[in-house]
Amino acid sequence: MSNQAINAAVHQLKQEHIRLCKELERVDQALSALGSLDRVQGTASKAGRKNVGARTKRKVSAAARKKMSEAARARWAARRKEKAS
Repeated sequence: MSNQAINAAVHQLKQEHIRLCKELERVDQALSALGSLDRVQGTASKAGRKNVGARTKRKVSAAARKKMSEAARARWAARRKEKAS
């Protein structure tokens, strides 16, 4: 590749980078606007780029944990019984 072709490719990539940055800014503004609508309606929203796609931990009550534990014990007991037979 000639030096001129490389310079043209670099220029084109820079232009694409600028275009994508502008588009990303528009998406961020749209998310912020939608997030502010959620807050107006009384729900918390995380519209920041860092939080997009992030999962939140679920809180399980003590009663639910006990129920899951008992169910797991029952499954293991059934499996042990099945193996013993």
